[in-house]
Amino acid sequence: MKHATRTLQRGLVWLAFLGIAAFVLLPLLWGLRTSFAPDLDNKVIPSFLTLKNYSELLSRPEILLYSRNSLVISLCTIIVVLPVGLIGAYALARFQFVGKNLGFVFMIIPLLPAIAVLVPLVAYMNRLHLYNSLVAVILVNSVFNLPFATWMLRNFILANPISIEEAALIDGCSRVRMLFTIAIPMMTPGIVAVVVYTFINSWNALIYSFALTPSPTLRVMPQGILAFMGSWGTQWGGITAVGMLALLPPLLLFLIFQRTFVAGLFGYQLK
Repeated sequence: MKHATRTLQRGLVWLAFLGIAAFVLLPLLWGLRTSFAPDLDNKVIPSFLTLKNYSELLSRPEILLYSRNSLVISLCTIIVVLPVGLIGAYALARFQFVGKNLGFVFMIIPLLPAIAVLVPLVAYMNRLHLYNSLVAVILVNSVFNLPFATWMLRNFILANPISIEEAALIDGCSRVRMLFTIAIPMMTPGIVAVVVYTFINSWNALIYSFALTPSPTLRVMPQGILAFMGSWGTQWGGITAVGMLALLPPLLLFLIFQRTFVAGLFGYQLK
């Protein structure tokens, strides 16, 4: 009886997994199929595959411009978030100070609806003379990615044994040297998780870029997809080709660092 119950439970779990996987993957697979299918081919399996949509897309210079802008914003956001997050996370994990227990309050910042703070952000960036620049988007992305990145790194530091750090300090190692030679190498999965998380969030950011960079030369990939939708109308092959290209960088980054990312996300060491 117990064996039958366990088998039923496992079957239901696997059924749930398959349902979730189908819900997530089927739209992506259909988009991939549409991007390679010829025009007006509505079959589930196309009669033949074509690279026409991708060749037409890559022949347009603006797609490289949008990709470059998104890449610059994503990499610069990582450069800002990572060192600041590391310092803040180490302080939250290892030091005692007034208000330390209220550190979780910073997690409220990423939960704020973007539309609620959009007008003040635009006005503030305008006063700083940063409006209509990639710097404004980088700063805003950094602010909204930093709290979660700091909290993630803090949890990972807490999972590491403090005895190793104390032994290094007793042997005469300075706090800064110990941080770079001992603490940070032990946090590699957490750092990779923050890098991947920040890159994906910054690459997919649309609302802040849309509000802060009205110039066509400063558009990012999500804005580019909207622009292509407006210019191509119902040419679904070309539109889905844009979506597949926009999906490629974060997907490749996740696949390359998948194991390390999962380890950092859940706070355990790789073996």
